[in-house]
This record gives sequence, structure tokens and C-alpha cells, in this order.
Amino acid sequence: MRYLVSILFCTCFSIYLSGQQSIEWGNWKSWGDQGDGTYMNPIIPSDYSDIDCIRVDEDYYAISSTFQFSPGMTLLHSKDLVNWEICGNIIDDLTQISEDLHWTRMNRYGRGVWAGTLRHYNGRFYLFFGTPDEGYFMTSASRAEGPWEPLTPLLSEPGWDDCTAMWDENGKAYFVGTHFADGYKTYLFKMSEDGKSIDRKSAKLINSGSGREASKLIKVNGWYYLIFSEHKPGVGRYVMAKRSRKLAGPYKEEKQLALPSCEAMEPNQGGIILGKDNNWYFLTHHGTGDWSGRIVSLLPVTWVEDWPILGEVLPQNIGTMKWDGKIPFKHTEKLYIKRSDDFDEDRLAPQWQWNYQPRKDYFSLTERPGWLRLKAYRPLETNNLLKAGNTLTQRTFRKQNNDVTIKMD
Repeated sequence: MRYLVSILFCTCFSIYLSGQQSIEWGNWKSWGDQGDGTYMNPIIPSDYSDIDCIRVDEDYYAISSTFQFSPGMTLLHSKDLVNWEICGNIIDDLTQISEDLHWTRMNRYGRGVWAGTLRHYNGRFYLFFGTPDEGYFMTSASRAEGPWEPLTPLLSEPGWDDCTAMWDENGKAYFVGTHFADGYKTYLFKMSEDGKSIDRKSAKLINSGSGREASKLIKVNGWYYLIFSEHKPGVGRYVMAKRSRKLAGPYKEEKQLALPSCEAMEPNQGGIILGKDNNWYFLTHHGTGDWSGRIVSLLPVTWVEDWPILGEVLPQNIGTMKWDGKIPFKHTEKLYIKRSDDFDEDRLAPQWQWNYQPRKDYFSLTERPGWLRLKAYRPLETNNLLKAGNTLTQRTFRKQNNDVTIKMD
């Protein structure tokens, strides 16, 4: 699913917090770490669409799509799955994808970098992602902080989205992608072990229809699970799973893991992770979204008959939204997503993003140390804010009060 933050109204839903009265969606008085070993959802009341998450030893990493914003594909880091910081942005130059993402064209609004998958294999981080117009790409790095290699094209075809990848115990690699332009058909491809090429002719259909996308592959207790979301008109979007004893399939068994939870803006896309406390969790965005974008929550995962049920488990053995929980791990340093900036560094802090690839000679952090100097130039189109170059932005942050102080000269 894709969501463009341009809606000027929102419908209010009621949500129920354990032991508390109902409140309107978005008007939460409390969120994230509560300071007593518990947390309240959302854990990040901010627009981090198309989240995916992995654990590497003692650390958690998550990615979020960035559409036409530059730099692309934001990377988050956490020690406890609740408190997060921005680790960086993986794609520094969007023109590796297309010149239409450059300030001279600005022709991919709301498109560009869509959902991806983050993986760690043999001591190396791998990012796979798609764009709706150009196809699939990958990059890798020895450290999450980078440097990340230049992008490698994997499939240069329009109409694909929401990919994932996995290596089996023998080192055989597989790639999964959804052809949304052809009835949401999801295919499994053979992939080179270095992740830099896929065998187009090896495509095997493993899923299709009902808006099925947001695929993720995980392996638990000898089962390979294809986790994905599904949409039905009048019902909403919810999480499903197929499973197989072999990574290559066939994936015949299928189960719905959670209700749509429409009152909670449909939590439906994310990563299922084994926590350091040996419990399982689902880091997810709220996919319907509203003016604040698609914010992030953490749901417990309960294994019922070898199926991962998401959130609070109902008597029918299906999950629903859960608004509170115990923090999976106590970490002394509380990480947070920075928003303020004194511009004391010689490069922009990672919370900032440009609308499209910026015109580098029209901004500076060094001409006047301690200040960001912006130089105006004529937009590509008159009276069109979306095509005004070097527009600097941060992601929306939705809480009770937001104070903004700007120092300008």
C-alpha cells in the first residue's frame, strides 16, 4: 500500500487503552516508553511508512520508505524495540534510480523509493527495494552506518513493489517480488548469493490477488513463512501468512493472522522479530494513515499451532490491535529520534530530507558555520510547491503539543 500525505481532513476513530477510557485516534496523551518498564502504542507517532525490522546480535534495525525525498530509505536503530534513533539514510544519490528524481526534473512525487526489506547475511547488511516505475534495486554494507555500495539494478521493469529476500541454510538465495500491475501476482526468484542478480526465468508464482503485497520471509522451527498483507473491499487490510517446509515452496497452507483493526488505521506491514527476551514481536506501520502519515506500533506475537498471531489473541485464535505492553529489554541509554538542529556539523543531520535530489550549490553549512544557508531559485513550474527545488523537510510528528522555534537571518 502507498500513502501520500496530502489529505486535509481525517476521520476520528475511538481506540481503547487497557483499563482506560476511549480516546480519538491521534489524540493520545501518552506514547512510547512510559518510564516504568512498559510502553504505549504508537511507539513512534511519526510517518515511517513501509517499516521492516531485523535484529543483529544486541541491536535492532528498521527501514522506512522515503518516496521522492532525498536522501532515500531511512534507517533506524534501537536497543529495545521501543526507543529508536535515526541511524542514517541509505541512498545518498537518488539519480542512481532515475534522473526524474533530480531537481532538474522532479517527476516522481509520491513514487521513488517504495517499500524494501532489510537483511543481514554472513556479516553483511543488505537492502532490497523497489520503485513503481524503474523496478528493483539492492545495495549492501559491512556496517549499518555505511558506507553503502552504489545501487545495483535487479529487475528493470515497471509495476513491481514490496520485495523481500532470504538465504537458506545451504546459502541458496531467493528473492520475492509482487507484480502489482498484473493483479498483485507474487513471484519467487532464484538470486545470486551476493544478492546482485536474480534469475528472471526462474520466477515461480507463490501468491496472487486481493491486493496481496508487503511480503516478508521468515523461518521459525523448520517452517518458512511468507508474511503478507491482503485487502478486501468493505473489510480493510490485514495480515496473512503462508507456510512451507521448503524455502522454494510450495506454499499451500494459509492463515489470517490478524483482523483489519480499522479503528486503529489497519496495522498491516512490518517485520516479525525474535526479541532479546526470547519473545516475538511485530513492528508495524498503521497502513491507512491520515494527515500525519503512517505511524509505528509494536505488537506482541503469540505462536498458536505454529502460526504467528499478531497483537492481542482473541478466542478465535486471531489477533487484533493491542495498545500497551512490556518493553522487551531494559537499556540504560534511552534513544530518541532527533528533530532539533543547531546546524553545527558540516553536513545535514539525518532527520532532514529534501524534496527530490537537491541542487547542492544552492545550500551550505560551511559558508557561515553554525547556520544552514539556503539560496532561492525559480521553481520548475510557477505556483507549484511540489516542484520547488531545495525544499527541506522532516517527517510529521504527531503528539499533544508541538512547539517549533526557528532562528533566521
